[in-house]
Amino acid sequence: MMTSYEKRLEKEFVENGGIKERMTAARLGYRTNQREEIQRLQEEIRRLKQELAALKDRD
Repeated sequence: MMTSYEKRLEKEFVENGGIKERMTAARLGYRTNQREEIQRLQEEIRRLKQELAALKDRD
């Protein structure tokens, strides 16, 4: 039973890395998601500003 547990832990470590590697990957993934969200929001702000300017020009 212990042998199979050790084998499973070894396989998990090889596939996913250690705790530090997983924590680093999680932090980097979070930062990437934040950057993408900020970029999406900035693009939306630009689009809305253009739309607002176009509406003001119509008046």
